[in-house]
This record gives sequence, C-alpha cells and structure tokens, in this order.
Amino acid sequence: MKKLFMFGVLFLVALTLAACTKDPTITFPKEEIDMELGQEITLAPVVSDKELEVVYSVGVGEVVSLDGAKVTALRKGEATITATFKDTKISATVKIFVGREYDVNKPYEYKTELKPGFTSLANQNENPAVDASGYYTVGDATFEVAKTFKTTYTTEPVDALFNYLINSWTYNSYHYTNMVDGLVENDKYSNLVGALALGYKTVENADGTQTWTFQLKEKVQWVDNETGLVYGEVVADDFVAGLEYVLNPINGSATAGIVMGTINNSKEFYEGEEGVTFEDVGVKAISKYEVEYTLFQATPYFLSSLTYSPFLPVNRAFLAERGTDFGATVNDILVNGGFRITEHIKENRIVYTKNALYWDAKHVYVNKVERKFVPGTAVDSTTREWFEAGLIDSFSVNTNDEVGYKKYVTGDDKTGSLAVPANAQANGVLSVGDATYIGYYNFARTTYEYTNSSHTKTEGEKAATLKAILNLNFRKGMLYGLDVMKSLVRYNPDEPEQWLMRGYTNRELCAFDGLDYADYVDAVFNEKQGTTGVSLTGITYGEDPVYDADKAKAFFADAKTELMAAGLTEADFPIKIDAIGDMQAVRRAYEEAMYETVMTASDGVIEVRLNVPGSDDQNAQWGSVVNNYDFSMWSGWGPDYADPNTFLHTMALDGDMIEMLGFDGSNKELEIQVLGEYDALYSAANAIVAGDKIGDRYRAFAEAEYALIYEYAIIVPWLSQSGYSAVVARTVPNQSGKAAYGLSTDKFKDVVVSKTIITREQRNAVVAEFEANR
Repeated sequence: MKKLFMFGVLFLVALTLAACTKDPTITFPKEEIDMELGQEITLAPVVSDKELEVVYSVGVGEVVSLDGAKVTALRKGEATITATFKDTKISATVKIFVGREYDVNKPYEYKTELKPGFTSLANQNENPAVDASGYYTVGDATFEVAKTFKTTYTTEPVDALFNYLINSWTYNSYHYTNMVDGLVENDKYSNLVGALALGYKTVENADGTQTWTFQLKEKVQWVDNETGLVYGEVVADDFVAGLEYVLNPINGSATAGIVMGTINNSKEFYEGEEGVTFEDVGVKAISKYEVEYTLFQATPYFLSSLTYSPFLPVNRAFLAERGTDFGATVNDILVNGGFRITEHIKENRIVYTKNALYWDAKHVYVNKVERKFVPGTAVDSTTREWFEAGLIDSFSVNTNDEVGYKKYVTGDDKTGSLAVPANAQANGVLSVGDATYIGYYNFARTTYEYTNSSHTKTEGEKAATLKAILNLNFRKGMLYGLDVMKSLVRYNPDEPEQWLMRGYTNRELCAFDGLDYADYVDAVFNEKQGTTGVSLTGITYGEDPVYDADKAKAFFADAKTELMAAGLTEADFPIKIDAIGDMQAVRRAYEEAMYETVMTASDGVIEVRLNVPGSDDQNAQWGSVVNNYDFSMWSGWGPDYADPNTFLHTMALDGDMIEMLGFDGSNKELEIQVLGEYDALYSAANAIVAGDKIGDRYRAFAEAEYALIYEYAIIVPWLSQSGYSAVVARTVPNQSGKAAYGLSTDKFKDVVVSKTIITREQRNAVVAEFEANR
C-alpha cells in the first residue's frame, strides 16, 4: 500500500494536574504533534499563571532535542515532552512523532458507541456498496460505475471564497460543502442524519432556554487540502471556535444573524452588550467529543439549521495560523469532508479529489470530480455538445437548443414533451425549486458603471430614480406591470408557468398538520385580494395571478402625481431604471421582452435600461459586490433550514439580503423607512415558538410575507426552478442527499456515475425502488 508521511497535528489534550482546583494549570492544546526531520517548533502550552516559570524535559532517546521550549526533530521515532511549573508537580505532556507514516488509503474504521440518553442520528437509508466487479445495484437496475464525475459550474467563487464561516453565496458554498462536514446532513429522502454527530439529546430548562447536546464521532480527521495529510482530530472545541469566529463582528460574517436568531446571548455578545463575554454565549465543549448549544428559547427548526455554514467546525490552531487569510484559497481551510480541491483554474475548471481519510469514504463513489466552467457567453447548445463529447456527465435539454430539443424531447414526429421525452435516453424529471429568485431595488446606490456610456446618469437622474423607487405606488406598478412569463418562456416554451413563483418561501420547505407553509401564504393572498383558489406557485396554479397591466398603469399614474408633488418635473420622466442585462444576446432578448411590458404599462413613467457586463467577473461584481443597479432580478434566496424564517429574515432590519437593497448600516433612518413596518410583522411572527403554536407561527409569517410583497412591494418574486426538465445523464438518480434547505444537496458524496447513459427503463427501476423505501 502507498504510504505517506503525516506532518500535521492532532487536537488532543493529555495533562497531569494537581488535585487542588486552586492550583495553577498548564495544558497543551494538542496531545500529539507530528514533525518532519530537521523541523523546528516552539512549544506554547496554555498556562493559567504567566508569572510562573515553565521548564521542559524530554524522555530518553534522541528523537528530538530541547532548548527551552524549542524542539528540533533529529530522527524518526517518538518522544514525550513534559512541561512543568518550576518547583511544582503540576505538568502537562505532549507526544512528538517524527516521520510518522499513515496509509492514506485506509478507510475510517473507528466505531463510537452512542451514550445512554442520546437519540441516534444514524442514517437508516444508506446506499449499498459497489461490488468487487465495480457494479452498483439499485432494485432491478445495475450500473457499471465510473470513478470520475464530470459536471459544470457557472460562477466563480467571489469575496469570501472558501471562508465558510462568513459566506452566504451559493456559488461559494457548493464548493466548500464538499470539503467540510458539520454535525448533521440530509439523506436522499431529506431526513436529517448524523454527519460528524453520532446522536443528540435535548433538555428544556426552567428559565425557558433549551439545551441541545451532540455526541461526536471519534477520531474523525482534519486533513490538509493541499497534501491530504492529517492535520488534527475533529473535536467539540472546533464547533465552539467556529461560532466564536462567526460572532466576532470584525470578521463580517454574513450568516451571524442565523446564529443570533437561536443561540443564547449570541446577539448580546455580537452587539457588545456590557458585561457579556463569549463565555456567556450558549455554546460549550463540555467534553472532548460533546458540544452543547443553549438556545434562548425552544426552536423547532434548530436541528435543520445545523446543515448550514455558520455551524460548521474549524480547527482553532489552524484558524490562528491563517488569521485573516483563512479561506482566501482552497489551501487556507482544512478538510474533514468527502473531497479536497486539488486544482482551480479561474473560469476554466475546478477539480476535486476524494479525501481518502474521510469518515464516510465508502459512500464517496468517485475518486475525482471535474467541474467545467460555463461562461456567460455560452450558447443554448453548449452543455449538450459538451455531454455528447464526453466532457460532462449530465445536462438538461435547453428549450432554445433547436437541434437538442428535437433530438431528445420532441422527436422527428414532434410527439415528445419535457414530461415524456421522445428519446429514451432523456428522462422527464419533475422537481420543485429549492430557491426563489426575486426582483429588488437598490435604495442607496453608490456605484454607477456603464458599458454603454450613453446610459450614464446625470446627478438629477440619479436623484429622480431614488425618489421613484422610494415611492410605494411606483414599486407596486413594477410589481403588477412586469409580465415575467415573457422571460420564463425561455426555460419552458410550452409551460413557462411551471417556473413561476409569486410567493417568496418555496414549497416543500416545511409543513404543519399536513398543510405546506406555501398554502398558508396562498390563503392570505386570497383573503387580501378577494380571490378564491389562487396559488402563488406556478406549478400548482398554472398561470400568473399577479401580472395586470391595467392595475400597474393606475399605480404608475398615482406614483407620477405623488412624485411631481414631491418636486419632480415632467422633464424627469421617464424615470430611468438601470438593470443588469444578460451577457448572451439570445437570453437578453427575453429580458427585454419582459421589461417592455412594464414600460408599456407605465405609459411613459419608467424606462428600463439593460446594463450588460463586459465579463463574467464584472457580472459577479455588479450583481453581488458593488450593487451596480437600480433594480435587479439577478439573485434570490435558497433556504438554510426548515422554517419560513430562513426566507423572511432576509428582509428584516438585520436581514441576510438587505445589502442587496443598498443597506450597509450607514443610514439606519432609510432602512427603517423602507423595512420598518415589515420588520414589525416579521418579528411578531418569529416570536411565536411554542411547539403547539406552529400553525399560528406559519399564519403570522404568511401575513408578513404577503405584506413584504403585496403591501410594501419591496421584492418581486418571479422564478423558482420547478416543473419538468428533460435530463440526459450518466448519474444514477435519487442516490445523494437532498433537502430544500442547507448545503446537503450540493454534496457529491453518494453521487453514483454510470459508464453508460441512464435509460428510461433504468431510471424507472431506480425511482420505483426509491419510492418503495421512502
């Protein structure tokens, strides 16, 4: 077997302390340290009394030499070093291994026994193993397994890059979720199962707080991303260190709000409340393998929130080593997940390599994942051509790819459809979107960059635009005047309504007493609008219940009257609204058709101008960094946990997405002006937490959601990737983790790739087995 040297460290503690609790203490943060031949390190034990002198001694042998706290590795072997307070018996020991070898192909085999009183998080739906001949069997279907998975990505990581403790962008997280595991994840049926956690227990406390304790799997390793060598063991303190980093305002974590919404004293600590230290925050490592969270109130969705990034662990020593560079590159984080990223060529490709020391390596069926970048200039046939050339392992047929649509969907006789494609290699896959894309305004725009200089605004035009978007009737005109079906037809020309979403919270996120939360929102919409049986989910209702050109015209007329009364003149109209345009001309034509509808409905009140980025990098910068727009339909939100709060908190005064509205905390008065009334409704709903009041919680959230969209017109929901798509793939369906929230869906663990294209017969057999065991 191939052997490699391990140069890292293990986070273990071995210490010998005097019995008296008042005695000074000395500890090493690591029980074992690995060194290379010739390497020098300086020991740094943690001492409670810095006035006491520490002396060092080493056991017999010449593995290392000592000069005070300085250690030099002399030869292969092991040595024990003792640090002692001078003239006392109080000491701590650390083992030094020089040139220790590890078999990188040896799987994780350590078995941890679940402690009494803990609820098991074991996965009851584990996938089978690949047999000795390299075949994978599900039900009546058998597949010869490929060892490389070839897929795509569309946006380069930006800003936080691989710093998973501050990031909230999907195009960053779908990389690092394959590198770092948390306590729990979702199985293929969306059930919550243990990742690093073996089990948990809960306690309701007399003061109204709630405590969750998690028992960790033991001997799970952190590895160096670059080398694949062991760095240290995953321990409970890693989860404490992660939250300590997230809750440090200096680090600017975009996900701190999720933590502050549940963990006791986290908000008080984050906001610098006098007398509150991190010791008061409700997260503790109560033993090496037990981490405890105290919530300030019972939280029905807490377990699901642990699937998201602010609750991921971090090795405290590594974090200190990297400092502000933590997450700056793939090699600036450690790996405890299924893959290391071993190659990244910007706007070209990203390559993942299986982590051979992964605790669940038997469910990582591929040794390598190759992700090919899809540029903004790609055409409708690009991914099909890549698939047919063997460059990727799956694609969804683009309805605008005439050649591909005929070949795989309609057939020569035009009898096929997305639901039932004519080609047996294509499978009609019905899905409910797990993210909602929205339109939103920039209420405090500071960046004005243009590829077309003739669109450059004067100061007067900038001021007029701001006044307009602060006007409620103007925003309602946009809400009702945008015929978004003109854009959705690009995705499904026959049934574009399947992609339509006019609520914010996606379906299948959560339910109570058999009623999907989205049904609560539908009920409020019908009550407020005086309608019956309307659903805001296109795949459910079959048409757009919102677009109404006459209603939009009336709102725009009222807006113009109010704006002129506020100081604008006829010369200020039409109000010029800059929106980011698609870089690809064919796709941009659909956007133009959509915006034309609102301009027509406005009767000269508004002019939407598409500002087209000059590169993929500029597109990402304009859309998510410098906010170079007045109105954007560029982004949206995917849920982090199984509760409406994950969507509705995004637009609260401390919300996760309000930076997209131009709010950075510098103008609180403006933020309150725009979001204050909604925030009050949101806060009231979020305060309902009793287990027997979930229906009331959902109803209150639904009323807040309706107000956000239809009373205050702050956002314009329009797209959720629902409905049928024709998929041609070599990937076996329904094998990997899936959920409408969190990060599990983006993991390549449990992805099984066949050497041949999955036929309809094979897919049907797999789906039948999946449903039979649901």
